[in-house]
Amino acid sequence: MKKFETISQSLFDQRSAEAISKTPIRKEVSLKDIEIIKPNTLKVEDKLIRMNSDAFKGICKVVGLPVGFDKTFSSAFGDKARQALVNRLKVAVQAKGATTLSLVVNPDSREIVSVQKDPRDLISNQIFMETTGRIIDKYNLSVNNFSIGDNGGVVINASSPNNSWGVKGLSDEDHYGGVTFTNNPEGGFRVSPFMYRLICANGMIGTAFDESMALGQMDRYSMESFWDRLNLLADRGFQPLQFEEKLRAAMNTRASLFELESTHEALRRFSDAEHKELEAWAPLHATRERFHGANIDTIMLNPQQKKSAKTGTTIWDLVNGVTHFATHDNGINISDYDRRRLQVQASQLLSKKYDMANIISSPY
Repeated sequence: MKKFETISQSLFDQRSAEAISKTPIRKEVSLKDIEIIKPNTLKVEDKLIRMNSDAFKGICKVVGLPVGFDKTFSSAFGDKARQALVNRLKVAVQAKGATTLSLVVNPDSREIVSVQKDPRDLISNQIFMETTGRIIDKYNLSVNNFSIGDNGGVVINASSPNNSWGVKGLSDEDHYGGVTFTNNPEGGFRVSPFMYRLICANGMIGTAFDESMALGQMDRYSMESFWDRLNLLADRGFQPLQFEEKLRAAMNTRASLFELESTHEALRRFSDAEHKELEAWAPLHATRERFHGANIDTIMLNPQQKKSAKTGTTIWDLVNGVTHFATHDNGINISDYDRRRLQVQASQLLSKKYDMANIISSPY
């Protein structure tokens, strides 16, 4: 059996200091004062500043350009046409009234790592670490891993072998309850259930469960409400109320082709893996071959048709594939922070309404 894995106190202290030093800088600007020069360059009040792909996506969201359409348009017409389209949409949005944006900047690289339409107060990593430390001490949790992203975001998974719970009738589903602490420019400070599956040391970050909670303010009322909810979760060993129900449903529900493709794409997006390298975790190519063998061209199917196309892979197979990929060294390059983002993807997949959930057997 896999042992309960934790990081040392010295490594925790080292990562904590690094996280505090990487707290993002926020600058509020007017939409009229920015212009996309290149996919990785933004003109801000006559100054050229580098930005990453997440920042570009943030601008697309502000001007109302769906990410899916953006990718399709870019592939068809190229980056210059894409930039021109976004800048033209920006002018149209400006005409409707003044819009203030928040630019989130990495303090080390001075690169824009996020662009947000609604300016928000960011809780510093210093306060985040102080609050996280109090929670860890109060509930006697051990830190399983600690990740820091290029955007200054922090993810800490903590659990305890004393908070174990299983699933009735399933011998290999012993989990150790805990919490995940995240603080980043997009989602702010959030605490979510963390499920640590001991049989293979897989972990899942339960942001999609109802017990996930955001902490946007540090005033007395917000903190009291936060601690009350956290105490209720701790009383259950940090087990989400719907976890067992969702797990059983996932085991008994086949994934749609759309769900399989989406999972495969997520694994590719967060790593440098090639398509066929991911077959062990999301068997997309083998599945497509089975469809093609039945004279069904999956390339020609639209998203709704793919959501109605049942595969031979269960939702639980996909969830386990993602968590295994995220928590093991598979010889594929992936950052520690992106591993945590994949653990969130696994939770969202488990918690969603499955495409095949409403399929009903028919006598005809």
